[in-house]
Amino acid sequence: MSALPLAFQKEIVAELVAEDALLIMAKGLGLRNILGAFLQIYSQPQNLVLLINTNTEEETALRDDLLRSSGIDKGGASHFKSITSELSLAERSDLYRYGGVMAITSRILVMDLLTGRVPVQLITGILVANAHRVTESTTEAFILRLFRQSNAEGFIKAFSDQPETLSTGFATLEKTLKLLYLRKVNLWPRFHVTVTESLESHTADVIEIRQPMTKAMKAIQAAIINCMDICLQELRRSSSAIDIDDFTVEKALFKSFDVIIRRQLDPIWHRVSHKTKQLVSDLKTLRSLLGYLVSYDSVNFNLYLETLLASVGPHSGNYWMMTDPADKIFSTAKSRVYLQQDGYRDPDDPNILPNMRPILEELPKWDILSEIMDEVEVEMHNVPHPEGLDTVLIMAQDQRACSQIKRYLSTPKTSTSTRGKPLMRDLLHGYLQWKSNMKHFKDNVVTKAPVSLASSMASSGQPANKRRRVRGGANSLAPVAKHSTANFQKEAEVIATFINTNHQASSQSTARVFDHDLEEVDDFTDYFGLVEPSNMVLVHSYSGESDSLLLENIKPRFIIMYDPDPTFVRCIEVYKACHPGKQVRVYFTVYDNSVEEQLYLSALRREKDAFTRLIQTKSTMVLPIGDTFTKQVQDQSLLRNIHTRIAGGGKTGDERPPPRIVVDAREFRSSLPSILHSQGMVLDPCTITVGDYVLSPNICVERKSISDLISSFASGRLYTQVEAMTVHYTRPVLLIEFDEDKSFSLQDKADIRADISVTELSSKLVLLTLAFPTLRLIWSSSVHSTVEIFEDLKRSEDEPDMQQAQAIGVDADQAIDSAYNLTPQDILRSLPGITSKNYKQVMRHVESIRELAELDVASLSNIIGEGPAKTLWDFFHKDSRMDMS
Repeated sequence: MSALPLAFQKEIVAELVAEDALLIMAKGLGLRNILGAFLQIYSQPQNLVLLINTNTEEETALRDDLLRSSGIDKGGASHFKSITSELSLAERSDLYRYGGVMAITSRILVMDLLTGRVPVQLITGILVANAHRVTESTTEAFILRLFRQSNAEGFIKAFSDQPETLSTGFATLEKTLKLLYLRKVNLWPRFHVTVTESLESHTADVIEIRQPMTKAMKAIQAAIINCMDICLQELRRSSSAIDIDDFTVEKALFKSFDVIIRRQLDPIWHRVSHKTKQLVSDLKTLRSLLGYLVSYDSVNFNLYLETLLASVGPHSGNYWMMTDPADKIFSTAKSRVYLQQDGYRDPDDPNILPNMRPILEELPKWDILSEIMDEVEVEMHNVPHPEGLDTVLIMAQDQRACSQIKRYLSTPKTSTSTRGKPLMRDLLHGYLQWKSNMKHFKDNVVTKAPVSLASSMASSGQPANKRRRVRGGANSLAPVAKHSTANFQKEAEVIATFINTNHQASSQSTARVFDHDLEEVDDFTDYFGLVEPSNMVLVHSYSGESDSLLLENIKPRFIIMYDPDPTFVRCIEVYKACHPGKQVRVYFTVYDNSVEEQLYLSALRREKDAFTRLIQTKSTMVLPIGDTFTKQVQDQSLLRNIHTRIAGGGKTGDERPPPRIVVDAREFRSSLPSILHSQGMVLDPCTITVGDYVLSPNICVERKSISDLISSFASGRLYTQVEAMTVHYTRPVLLIEFDEDKSFSLQDKADIRADISVTELSSKLVLLTLAFPTLRLIWSSSVHSTVEIFEDLKRSEDEPDMQQAQAIGVDADQAIDSAYNLTPQDILRSLPGITSKNYKQVMRHVESIRELAELDVASLSNIIGEGPAKTLWDFFHKDSRMDMS
């Protein structure tokens, strides 16, 4: 990286060195190399550069790139450090003074910035990776705000390879630039003139193979798309609050479609019908089926469908399973595995059931892969590589596909059968064994066929001519699903009976559709260096930008793209342009006229459209001049010091300082501290035992999200936290905060009970307030509402003291403890109901353990609270002889 090999990479670095900007590149063009070049530039002790918004894997890869770089020695690489929570305060302070590049977690950095441990004036600059993730509520935006407050000279350079994220929504690019304190954006798409000239000067030998799908696969694909279309139409009718323009089959093929739906439905999720929720889930299932159709073999695909069928309950209401195309999916998938033929007996395998004729349709790409490997072998023999490097690299979509390919290639090919036939036979035996085991779950699987919507309408008693016509017309529904669980159970019983009577059936065979996550997949590094490169056939899954490093390490002569991937295509282009003398042949395989091909082309089109929108936005966007945060803080300070009774809004004589809040260090994982600081509040971060936020000497706030509230009730932690607040503060507050993008509703109306139940969340809150009458519950619809609530609570209150807040609830030091006898003190702390937060209170009120045991429940409650008092009293007055009898 000391000398970037490509012209467009050099130009990118030159632009960013000359002026701070947000760099947005197309995927696969080497963004990590660009970021690594800046690490190399600033990896000197006279610089202090902070790298934020990276994960552990990215930091490790960048460090390895520095070590491999030809222009840097180990001494220079030692100036790239990772700062995590494992380092002490003194060690972090030493690293800051030492200089170099520091990859640091955001939570630690914001704490060190607020407490002054980082010499902000000495920071050379900040490198922001994954800039598309920076939003107003993220810790990274908080860090940049603190940095710019105290250092106006240091640079900020941001990097991203997600143009789609930055081009969607309202003014996303402008908001991101404002949060990054940048005024310029550098766009480098694949169609950039310099990029095109660099990559197309030396191209690889590409052989594109468009493999047609089988007739059965085409029928299943068409049926799945038809089911998705029916579900989308029904979703439009069932929810009037949805933007219909976003609901198309093409958009439903991408995972981002789930985000689009939930973004619209989350604010009204508590009012959404069960049918709408089920339709959203059905669309996700159908999209998964489209991917499994081309990646799973026929046996495992049929097994997965039958697993879905076995999981259907009497009231599950899976809408897509009640449609006519669903019957087509199930019947065609089964016909790819076997057919029912009376009187048929498999002559080669006695373990196959009578009347079952195995079809065992293989994936079409398997034959193509076998032919490619034969061609590669002939090429190696006829035209050997000058350096003896004939490595073959096979790239697949995921680890499961890699395991499948390894198993297929390891099966020998004979003159009477293909490689796939023994493999498919083994999978069929596993399928039969799995289905026979389902007989044991008969009581848990519903055997009643789901009632169709058409039949329920017919039985509603409403005349046909009086029924309301709905926009879009009625969909074709199967009155009684042929793929019912009753038929499934009947087949399972027949298979189980046959296997139990046939002792030659292999009891060790297992279905392999679900074990791909548990199957041990060897990493390529386990073989690299142990096997001669000339004899190595490597099967690897796509991993984004890291694939460029894979190509550099193994230097393959033949690359087989089993599944299409746009990012890896760019990695090959960059690799070939960097090594023009290398012989590289690429086999690009894709199913013709398939969803797989459509997804690949749609991904390219979406990226191109995203860059087009960004180019247009760049030419028209307007950014404010100057530091908007400083102006905002000044305006808020002015409002605090205005008195409306002095000359119609004159300033008071005394300047009111900005409000202060003591914040627990663990709360910096959330976005609330960042929003509080953006509103001009001063934060005092420290580790406090009682509460999360101390607003005044009297007000302590325990903040809970809905998920945290449920888990705290389940573990009993919330009771202890509230008890500690009521002991030490006169106005304890439990603040329940909802997600801004979700509904402001704790429960659905149908889930609210008329009576008190200890298992219901609302009932638990009622019981909590009864146990602690001084506790106040505050409901917040979002993090921004919480800021307004804090401002109202702090009004007319004294400012909190950080040292006092830290001391509350903390165990007394050794000098104080020495005033009491240590042995009785240890016995006291071991008693039930006595905790580290209340044992000192007990020692102040009683003289001995005996006196404590003689107190009644009421006296104990006045000292340690009702709950612990009851636990302690029961312990003292429990008759142990009753347990022995």
